[in-house]
Amino acid sequence: MTKRPLLHPAAEVEYLDAIRHYEAIRRGLGAEFDRAAAGAVEDIDWNPEAWPPFPGWDRLPLVRSRNVDVFPYRVVYFVRGDEVILVAFAHQSREPGYWAQRIDS
Repeated sequence: MTKRPLLHPAAEVEYLDAIRHYEAIRRGLGAEFDRAAAGAVEDIDWNPEAWPPFPGWDRLPLVRSRNVDVFPYRVVYFVRGDEVILVAFAHQSREPGYWAQRIDS
């Protein structure tokens, strides 16, 4: 892909909340999460089809996810035309699919 991925507003909130959360745990840990999440997003942008479909997702658009290395988060996204839409930075302990309503918004 050549365009910067688009970030759903709720995903942006999750992303920033995670940075703040980790920074409150230990100074610099928020920056580590930021780098790991940015690496995941870069991988997605480079080859969005490389990551597996989200388990149990049975409709279009095809939703995929990629782990954030070291941290218990997944970047949830789909491809629309030549755009990658990031719909969630989902902590792995949250209810799977809580972000589903974001697909149509």
